[in-house]
Amino acid sequence: MTRQQSRDRRQFLKGASYALALPLLPSLPGAVAATPEPSHGKAKRLVCVGTQLGFYKPEFFADSDAPRLMQPIRDAGLDGKFTTVSGLDHKGPTGNGHELVYTLYTGHVVRSISLDQFVAPTLGSDTRYESLQLCCGEAQQKASLSFSASGLPLPVTLRPSALYARVFGAGSVALQRQTYLIDSGKSLLDELTGEAKVVSARANAPDRRKLDEYFTSIRAVEEKLKRRRDWLDRPFPVPPESLELPVEENVDGSFLLDNEDLMWDLMALAITNDSTRVISMTIPITDRALMVNGSFMSEGYHRLSHHGNKQEKIGGLLTIEERHMQGAARFLKALSEAQDVDGTSMLDSTVTLIGSAMGDAAAHRRTNYPLFVAGGGFKHRRHISCGDGSVANTMACDLYVTVLQQLGFEVDQFSTSESDLNGLLT
Repeated sequence: MTRQQSRDRRQFLKGASYALALPLLPSLPGAVAATPEPSHGKAKRLVCVGTQLGFYKPEFFADSDAPRLMQPIRDAGLDGKFTTVSGLDHKGPTGNGHELVYTLYTGHVVRSISLDQFVAPTLGSDTRYESLQLCCGEAQQKASLSFSASGLPLPVTLRPSALYARVFGAGSVALQRQTYLIDSGKSLLDELTGEAKVVSARANAPDRRKLDEYFTSIRAVEEKLKRRRDWLDRPFPVPPESLELPVEENVDGSFLLDNEDLMWDLMALAITNDSTRVISMTIPITDRALMVNGSFMSEGYHRLSHHGNKQEKIGGLLTIEERHMQGAARFLKALSEAQDVDGTSMLDSTVTLIGSAMGDAAAHRRTNYPLFVAGGGFKHRRHISCGDGSVANTMACDLYVTVLQQLGFEVDQFSTSESDLNGLLT
């Protein structure tokens, strides 16, 4: 079956001007036939997320009973579905870590392909988008974590509204139309109500619940987008006279967390409606003070990452990093509640990696990366220690070999790997 034939056999609600892709609904006629064959691995999707300012590792690694940054994952009921891994890095230069934060999923190799792009042609061959590359706001450093086979960085989508427009429909809903709907208080679903009722009547009870949850999630994202647009008319405190307000939602660094929250929600929708099976997202460096709960923080994100072990700065940094993990928890919980075509949880067939090639932003140190792996059918152990935190750590790409094999790739080497972590995770 060609990719186009596979797309044509997917399930959609069709309105006058667009069509909305539905999640997998096994009870409907043709649902199984419309779904591509599963991969030979235990997992068939990959999500790679990276922060350019690292994580505060004493509250990240789950080698203690209650690390603060893992609490959102545990609160989501996913305590047995994740593992943090310490002692991994690329054994690259130990100098200024900012210069090479983009190597997280490539290994420290010039002109090297990233992990997500290595798998995308295979995993994404039957989906609308072979892969999606995202960044939750403008970045000071190189924004993309995704690199082609020739080592070229792939462009990223910065705006949640642009991602929203890409994810829904047989063809992308025009951004102009989507903006109109958001501003008018309407929904993409309003024109599809009649057909949605017909589809729901044909589905069994579990699929009706799934459909209702899917529509509820779409409306929730639309409400968030509307609230984000409310900030368009609110200037920064004492803005420069030359500053002109943007015509779309603000991707300035101050709004990183708001944009990130939307990206997590949209990523979950993109996975559950099978728009894509491969996603990368960058959480970028910014010097701006971040907006948290309607107020600007007292210091910029970058400065807080250089905390110098001062507790007040660490507290501010953890407030930001906790928001990263709260978004991750919502994403993972959404996958855990979504049923795959074989009846299993989508979380168990999706490998999610979150980490940073910045081992210690306070010292610009590039060793002992904070790394987190969730779902994917692994035998999770909460925490694995692979090294002593020195330069002589295990290669991060050893973890990626295990991920590749879990995704069905018959490989025993990736980039700078020296072995694998199969004995610890599979």
